[in-house]
Amino acid sequence: MELDREEILESLRKIALSKPNDAIELALAPKEQFVQGLDLWGVSEFKINSAGSVEIKFADRVKAVSLLLECAGGGEDGMRALLEALEEGEE
Repeated sequence: MELDREEILESLRKIALSKPNDAIELALAPKEQFVQGLDLWGVSEFKINSAGSVEIKFADRVKAVSLLLECAGGGEDGMRALLEALEEGEE
């Protein structure tokens, strides 16, 4: 499977903007959640041990934003382009 630049940027955008709400909801009531519709882009690891304890590790959002900024060209122009792209992605 070959990813193109836009798919990679879109994935980074989703990681950078992902909110922890769905992951926390899943941790609190895992048997009641339908995972397919949840925003879990920001989750890098999710474990439930035999005692029922839940451990969630989140992706490094700062790194994702940094990579997006680097792809946008860095500097003030890159920051402006990145902010515009992120705002468009939220709509």
